[in-house]
Amino acid sequence: MSNVSRRSLLKAAAGSLALAGVAAPLLSPSRARAGDLKSVRIFRPPLNQNWSIGYELIEVADAQGFFAKYGIQADFAVIPWDQYTVALDSGALDLAPFADYAYFINVFDKGLKAREIVSSTLPFDPANAGDGLIVLENGPIKTAQDLKGKRIGTQWPTFSGVWFAMDWLAKRGVHKSEVTIVPVPQAQYEQVLQQGGIDAIIAYTPLDIQLRRKGGYRQLFSVSDIAGRFITRGGTMASDKFIAEHPELIKGYVSAIAEAADWANQHPADVIKLGVDRGKLDTQYLPDIYNRDGKEDYSHLRWATHGLNNEQDLAFWLKLVEDADIVPKGKYKPTDFYTNAFNPYASA
Repeated sequence: MSNVSRRSLLKAAAGSLALAGVAAPLLSPSRARAGDLKSVRIFRPPLNQNWSIGYELIEVADAQGFFAKYGIQADFAVIPWDQYTVALDSGALDLAPFADYAYFINVFDKGLKAREIVSSTLPFDPANAGDGLIVLENGPIKTAQDLKGKRIGTQWPTFSGVWFAMDWLAKRGVHKSEVTIVPVPQAQYEQVLQQGGIDAIIAYTPLDIQLRRKGGYRQLFSVSDIAGRFITRGGTMASDKFIAEHPELIKGYVSAIAEAADWANQHPADVIKLGVDRGKLDTQYLPDIYNRDGKEDYSHLRWATHGLNNEQDLAFWLKLVEDADIVPKGKYKPTDFYTNAFNPYASA
């Protein structure tokens, strides 16, 4: 595949994601000397998307000194989502957090030579809130079966949110051929839904929060329920080239995120406070970004222990993407997409 056509495919694939008291004392790990720190360019979403879930462990590793401990100077690069994968592929980025496994499998299949090196994204968990399908509260759609023959609206028909919704429906006896995905500009979601032009919408955060608070709407499906259990969702991508050329930087980054994950699991409320303090969270959407019950309690939040990628979880996402006809069935195995080789907590 030519470089131009390959990058065109990667850019298109990137669009399928675009894709949310007293603080614990600041730790003082032994740091590398300032002159020994190596600069690493790490992706950060545009400021107008500061609600994006996935920032947490990156900010913890930076604020708590874990990056510095392992000789890394985190240089954050703000890049639009539609340039996310291309930037990694071209070398404009060294590390790309926020990569859902389902998304990564897609871009890997399109030609991206990379791996998920550490689980740095907040997992899906039935205890957490999540975006998903919204219907009229007093309308006829009450269950998945009620969506047979119906229309689901979304501004982004190729985003992974559609794959998640189709998987949820399939597990409840509704084949993807029995619903129609209708392109609708987000600004017209409510109008078209109220007028009956569509029967449900795929509403991402913060729109889902706004609609539920407004009243008259109900969330039929939440992505946090997709596996019915705690399941790692994704992490940080690094290109094969960068891994091969900078193994010590990869090891340092992974080690920092592993420590950040374990710290976060001990101090979940402080992770949220850090997000607010650093402008990663818009307080008007708290606590609903993380909580279903509207309570200011974040004790249920958990990240992957030691930031380890999990083969069983990758198998779940691979099957989901295969069932959505995003990649051919049987072409890949879960271990094709990640490595734990740089994680100090990985079993020998």
